[in-house]
Amino acid sequence: MFEELSKTKSEILDAAASCFMAMGSDVASIDDVAHSLGATKGRIYHHFPSKGALTSAVRIRATMFTLEAVTPVVDSAKTPSENFRAMAYTHVLTVLGTLPYHKVVLQHAGMRTPKSITAHERELLAEIHSLRTQYEDLFRTVVKAGMQQQEFRQQNLSVALHAVLLLLNSSVFWYIPRDGEQKTTRHDIAEQLSGMALAALA
Repeated sequence: MFEELSKTKSEILDAAASCFMAMGSDVASIDDVAHSLGATKGRIYHHFPSKGALTSAVRIRATMFTLEAVTPVVDSAKTPSENFRAMAYTHVLTVLGTLPYHKVVLQHAGMRTPKSITAHERELLAEIHSLRTQYEDLFRTVVKAGMQQQEFRQQNLSVALHAVLLLLNSSVFWYIPRDGEQKTTRHDIAEQLSGMALAALA
């Protein structure tokens, strides 16, 4: 269903996400990414023609991580509440496991599109918007069904949707992985945030 990246592209994107998270995507350069990867700039430019293209690819992959994880969780045989809880839990767990990517997404939240971008970069930004809408629609459909079946309170659908997604993404602001952290920590966080999000709707 989803395109599988080559090992080289995956390594470059992992390095870029970590570098952009640590330095800021507006500050970090292709040189910085290449250095963190132990490679030359040429290796990166072979796959990504510009820093803007590389940054957009990181943001696209962030959404793909959650799309790939959450899409199979939706089960037509389950109630909206059951589906939402499973989707929310999976979302949080995925975000915590791919945190550098989502930190980069946060850095770009609310930013305006630069005027001086290439046609290719503009296409990538359109893809980001399309994937984000596709992902939000997964949750929108379940939340709407919950309201229609009176499992969730009747309220403004758009406001409710974005409020719970903000709650589920809140760990991007404050979560810091720690050495020696228990394996259950991320699961506990996912369990608590998904429960809180469901309570906000029910």
